[in-house]
Amino acid sequence: MKSLKKLSFLVLFSALILLLTACGNDGGAGSPSKETNADSGKKEVLVVGSSGIYPPFISVDEDGKAQGYDVEVLEKVGEALGYEIKWEFAEFSGIFGMLDAGKIDTVSNLIAMTEERRAKYDFSTPYAYSGATLVVHEENNSINSIEDLKGKKVGVLLGNNLHQFLEKWNEENGGEIIITPYQDVSGTYNEVALGRLDAFIDVKITAASRIRDEGLPLKIYGEEYLVNFDYGFPFVRSEENKEFLEAFSAEIQKLQDNGTLKELSDKWSAIDVTIPHK
Repeated sequence: MKSLKKLSFLVLFSALILLLTACGNDGGAGSPSKETNADSGKKEVLVVGSSGIYPPFISVDEDGKAQGYDVEVLEKVGEALGYEIKWEFAEFSGIFGMLDAGKIDTVSNLIAMTEERRAKYDFSTPYAYSGATLVVHEENNSINSIEDLKGKKVGVLLGNNLHQFLEKWNEENGGEIIITPYQDVSGTYNEVALGRLDAFIDVKITAASRIRDEGLPLKIYGEEYLVNFDYGFPFVRSEENKEFLEAFSAEIQKLQDNGTLKELSDKWSAIDVTIPHK
């Protein structure tokens, strides 16, 4: 009987130790992942969500490796802070759901710091500046303002800030624009070139780079932005994230101050993305 009691005590004690160990390893949703530690000599991990289809900011090469302006900015910040960047790719419309659920730590897809997003998330200091524009066929001279989109078929990336901007403008101005959402932007420019879309709304720096790199018969409708945006990396708002986000933002500012962001912009973009709006 005594042996049985002793055995039962040992089993119960072992189970308690395992439970305490498991609780101690829980990093908490929304905080930068800590899959490894300093004692092992390996870096901690920052899990980043992206569509992987938004050149020149992010795309995936033939070997499945992420590349682009966003990618190199994150790699340099991660290196400075001792973090390895781990990518999780999904359709853009589901990316913020992954962030809310704690499946990723931040998003890299040239994310505009809109009022709606600022109300919910904490953002890093901006690493890019631009605004919305319209991509049209190079022979199209009938679209010179947003008003000219009435009665036209216009493509948007499903769920992004430009989709929301165009939907709101359309509702407030007669609802005559035929808005066509796409899950990704890989073929949208070709849709405009083939005449299946009258225009596609996109960020000007993305538009200029794609028109240059893909050699399609397209142009940007004009010099003026439809709306200006600053771009940053969003994080779930929590006390746990504050210290990390301060250090993360400080590294981005260093890259801006020492000219590294400008060098990366010159490498990847047809337009300088590092100039703040006036």
